[in-house]
Amino acid sequence: MTGGTDVDRRSMESRSGEPSGGSAVRVGIVGVGSQIMGDDGLGKHVVDELAAGPVGTREDVSLTHAGTMAFFALEAMSGCELGIVIDAIETGDPPGTVHRYRYVDGGFEGPVPDITLHDFSFVDALQAGTEAYELPPELLVYGVEPATIEPSLELSDRVQRAVPRLVEAIMEQLPAEPGKRAALPGQMHGRES
Repeated sequence: MTGGTDVDRRSMESRSGEPSGGSAVRVGIVGVGSQIMGDDGLGKHVVDELAAGPVGTREDVSLTHAGTMAFFALEAMSGCELGIVIDAIETGDPPGTVHRYRYVDGGFEGPVPDITLHDFSFVDALQAGTEAYELPPELLVYGVEPATIEPSLELSDRVQRAVPRLVEAIMEQLPAEPGKRAALPGQMHGRES
């Protein structure tokens, strides 16, 4: 990824140790995937959607698009209490199916998502990154089953229709105020239709 968006710059500035307003970044939200490959750009679309709403002004939440670089995704969540990763994840379910996975205490509860970025497998990066980064004690991975991964800046209709559900699910995980965490709804590990 070259350059960066305003969202990426705000994320890195707030993580530099002196966020404006004095509140610490507690939740790192990271979109991953190639924004020029159709549904693989889901992470970028969701991060942009979150940035355009009330989450975009919160000092305790950082929003980053890591592109296809696994270690940039880890850096963006380093030091946070909660990490949230958004990606297109292929499992064989119908396109548009929303998946949620939880990583805690060094491993995934339930099935392990297959998130392969161009530079490294995200799961392998998590294992390797435990020494180099201060990873959150809890990481949630939200994915949507892609319909098409081919050159395009647009999401397929089925994946685009899943974006509002994904945004709502992510917002439910954010603390109502700094230091308080929303309750996990039903400990869902698999898929949502």
